[in-house]
Amino acid sequence: MSTTVKDQKNTPAILAGLFGDVAWIRVQGKGSFQNSPNLRAFADHMVSMGQMHLVVDLEECPVMDSTFMGTLTGIALILQGHPGSLLELINPNARNTELVQSLGLDQILELDTKGESWSKERELVRENVTQSISVAPLDRTEHKEHVLHAHEALCQANAENESRFSDVLEYLKQDVAETREAKAKDT
Repeated sequence: MSTTVKDQKNTPAILAGLFGDVAWIRVQGKGSFQNSPNLRAFADHMVSMGQMHLVVDLEECPVMDSTFMGTLTGIALILQGHPGSLLELINPNARNTELVQSLGLDQILELDTKGESWSKERELVRENVTQSISVAPLDRTEHKEHVLHAHEALCQANAENESRFSDVLEYLKQDVAETREAKAKDT
């Protein structure tokens, strides 16, 4: 996995670093379907390396779309299978807190709404987590599959989300199937 440094603070990015046995992820800008593959790739890499404690800092993240939240959910669901693992969201603004809670995601991940966890480490992370995660872009089919899996994770985490996302899931499943079929014809 290659990393590059982003100079512009306003450019959406997933910044990451390791502090002891914790993988720190700072979301800079909107958490969206565009940068969620980078989040997933980093988290998958950390889990494969045995890093089972991930902290996601949302201080500079004004809002998250459903694909980004589904990606976080998928990561939390993977971590549930490992004893002692944890996905924590820190520094959420009121909107992000509302989004996480309304989808019932606070039941599968730790949500620090009071700013109490990692008080000493927060400043160190702000100053030192500057590496932007950059992975090879997904092709069209892979990206559609990523979005589909993120929405499926939202439904797996909370049955109430099935009614919220049923139309989206139906569309995504059909779109992925059509894209795979078209790709198969091209090869």
